[in-house]
Amino acid sequence: MLLTGIIMGAIALTAGTLLAAYINEVVSWLKRAINKIRTVVSGLVYGCKVFVKKIAEGVKEISKHYSKEGTIWTETIASRTISESEVPDEILQKATRGKEYDITDMIERELAV
Repeated sequence: MLLTGIIMGAIALTAGTLLAAYINEVVSWLKRAINKIRTVVSGLVYGCKVFVKKIAEGVKEISKHYSKEGTIWTETIASRTISESEVPDEILQKATRGKEYDITDMIERELAV
C-alpha cells in the first residue's frame, strides 16, 4: 500500500514536471510570436488565447492575438506544428482533429504558481 502511494506520487510528480516543461516551452514560443506580431500590428494588442489541435503531422499550437486600432478589432494568428510526443498526455487526450482545445487557462494557472 505504501509502495503504491509512493509510485503514484512519483508518477504525479513526473506528470507535473512534464506539464510545467511544456508550459514553459509554450510561453517561450508565445514571447517570440508576440514580438513578431508587434511588428505587424499597428494597434494595441489587448490579449491572447492559446489553443492546441491535432493534425495529421502532429499537434498544432495556435495563438490568437487580439488588437484594436481605432474602432476596428483584429485577430492575428500565429501557429506552429510539433510532434505529439512533445505534448503532455493530459493535453493530448483533450486535443482532437478539426477542433481547437483552449489551453489559455491552464497556462495562466501554471504561471501563477
